[in-house]
Amino acid sequence: MSTGFQSIQTSSSAIPQRLDSLPDGSAQTATVRAAVAFPAEWAGAVPLAPAPLRIRLFNVKFSPNLGDGLLSECLEKALIALGASEDTWSIDLAGRQGYGDGLTGRLQIMSALDRLPKWLRRYVIRIPLAIQAHRKWHPHYANRVSGANAIAIGGGNLISDIDLNFPTKLTLAIREVERLQLPFVVYASGVTPDWTAKGTAMMEKAFASAFLRGVFVRDHDSKLLWDEKLGKASGHKAVVVRDPGLLASEFISPSRIFSGERPVAGVGIMSHIAIRYHADNAPDAAYLENWYVDLVRGLVEKGYHAVVFTNGSPEDIVYLAKLQPRLKAIAGGAISFPVQHTPTELCEIISSLDVLVAYRMHAVIAAYSFGVPAVGLAWDRKLRSFMMSVNRDEFLCDVAETKASSAVELACRAQSTPISRAEHMQVLSEAWQGVTQLVEVLEAAS
Repeated sequence: MSTGFQSIQTSSSAIPQRLDSLPDGSAQTATVRAAVAFPAEWAGAVPLAPAPLRIRLFNVKFSPNLGDGLLSECLEKALIALGASEDTWSIDLAGRQGYGDGLTGRLQIMSALDRLPKWLRRYVIRIPLAIQAHRKWHPHYANRVSGANAIAIGGGNLISDIDLNFPTKLTLAIREVERLQLPFVVYASGVTPDWTAKGTAMMEKAFASAFLRGVFVRDHDSKLLWDEKLGKASGHKAVVVRDPGLLASEFISPSRIFSGERPVAGVGIMSHIAIRYHADNAPDAAYLENWYVDLVRGLVEKGYHAVVFTNGSPEDIVYLAKLQPRLKAIAGGAISFPVQHTPTELCEIISSLDVLVAYRMHAVIAAYSFGVPAVGLAWDRKLRSFMMSVNRDEFLCDVAETKASSAVELACRAQSTPISRAEHMQVLSEAWQGVTQLVEVLEAAS
């Protein structure tokens, strides 16, 4: 079986001491041991341990979308498990300091921007971006990066240009990293197409930094885009690694919070506003609402208990609240609407399922980590790339072109086609290998 990630390489001299930092019998130890081949001469080896890295991770950990928090927490914990200092943690690029921080007004802002043509939206947003950069983001970065001796940027879809958001934030972050002369690496980030000329110029200048030591992206499409857009300016070709969110099951215990005789099907809701803000192929609002209703109806008729939830974004929560009366009317007692506020609570829901149907990529990634078969509702290239990378792309469904009844049949088929245990172990091993490679690059540069 090939997952396309066999090119990930790690330095053999570092592996024994990294395993020594993991507790005997832990899931992490078993997975890392499965990820590497040990030469016989390593028996009894006790290499000298370098001073631990104190890493700051620039990402969007406290985004309303808990998928961002999930991948950030997994990367933090994996780095510490592999020998980084306990003083390793994330700096949220939007200046948020906890889950639920910064939610006020988000839906109203997205709704207002959604009504503007893209060309006008880019101009309208520039003044607020400049104000936030000066008043909030730069002081936040300068304060939080103190004490670090190495930096990682990622994961998440950070190498993108929607309204100059990330070009502005990453320029400020890298400027602070350069001031402190710290080595940094881009890790497990997604790269999107369709940048503005201004955003491209900002990204090229930022990533031309002499302190950039390596670039690791989360899928092959992102590698092609990085190499095309920033390979020359940065002096680095990208290497593909697994998304750290795949390690969720290594750090969060599976749950079974839904009891009863029926199998449990999860439905991850994403609003039409969120889809349209990030994609050009968003279904019509009324069509999408009816599609969700028909999907839940079909799952209940097939004998499932439907668990309908979001990843936490306010626009999705409001959208689901609007849908709830219709969903309750068709499902009766065979439906639940759990609410979550942290990545752990999100994983408790997902790990309880027998099958998942969802738009949000990190709901699907978490499902894979816990061995839950999923149907991915294809809306952008990143979800398609992930499903292909784990050999589950037959369970992709384009809502705009597929009837809900067909998606129900696909969910039933997904549940009856379990994730291969061997493939699952290999994918998680590759996720560990990628983080090990990140540690090695930062150690060599520090």
